Amino acid sequence: MARPTLATTEEGTPLSLKAEKGLKQRNRKQCKAQTKAGGVCQAPAVERDLCFFHANPEKTAELGRQGGKRNRHWKLEDGDLPQIPLKSIDDVSGLLEETINRVRQGPFDLRAANATGFLAGILLKALDQRVEERLAHLEAIMSRKTGTETEAFEFRSAKEPAQ
Repeated sequence: MARPTLATTEEGTPLSLKAEKGLKQRNRKQCKAQTKAGGVCQAPAVERDLCFFHANPEKTAELGRQGGKRNRHWKLEDGDLPQIPLKSIDDVSGLLEETINRVRQGPFDLRAANATGFLAGILLKALDQRVEERLAHLEAIMSRKTGTETEAFEFRSAKEPAQ
């Protein structure tokens, strides 16, 4: 296998194949400030040998707030959704059904839908645990019965006082 030949000048010295930095980048000054981590800031200096953010520290928080506001994917009107009681598995199923349909219909915040699905899954496990506990309690009552099946339950008239 033949070795690739190196690019050389007329004098025989090898040429660098790396691109040279442009004139603007060679003459551009670097920010003299340090980062929070203690390293040298890599941004170009724009005034007083500092980058824009080190020269104007009050602008950093303001620009971050503006960017955060623009990054929101929901409208303020979306906060007016009615609260849904989530006391039963049917209630949670209804919420999931509504969320799935809203995602399918069009513009809906997918992060909110993802969070709703995740939290609904946790709630379904908790509700299932409650059902299991109630079932175990009923099975315990039924296994202790002595005699007829109705003795396991206390039947009395609604007019009789509780003892």
